[in-house]
Amino acid sequence: FSSSSSSSSSSLLMPHGGVLICPFVDYTEPKGTFQEYDKHDLIVNQSVTEIGFPLFEVTLGSDDRRRRTSPVYRSFEDLPPLCVVVSEHEVVYDQTVDLVNKARSVHVPVTVGMWKYMCHVFCFLSSFVPEGEQSMEFVCDWMIKQYGTADSLPN
Repeated sequence: FSSSSSSSSSSLLMPHGGVLICPFVDYTEPKGTFQEYDKHDLIVNQSVTEIGFPLFEVTLGSDDRRRRTSPVYRSFEDLPPLCVVVSEHEVVYDQTVDLVNKARSVHVPVTVGMWKYMCHVFCFLSSFVPEGEQSMEFVCDWMIKQYGTADSLPN
């Protein structure tokens, strides 16, 4: 389901909401929790950082271009409500906090679900860790509050 953007200069259709699960939104040089937590994050570990980040230079080019391409440095004007799930102990924690603060600064409604001691994209481990299942229930509850049940949606 989507609606027209409230901006008169744009005719883009916008979704009614967005769910961001452990969002990786800063393609510039690793800093903060991305550097600190890759030592214990099970998914984005040191080898992912060492191999992955140089690829950004190859695919996106200069630091300036990587910054312009990074979602966290783009405009948040007219975005729909967001539901964000993150762990305080994963590599993208700082990026996610920046994203949430930037969205809220332009009055985008943001609901945050935060867990401790989980790795990046822990939500997708819901068959293995209770926090993953809890986070997916959090997302489903947000969607139901936002849009109603499946029975109330138009065909």
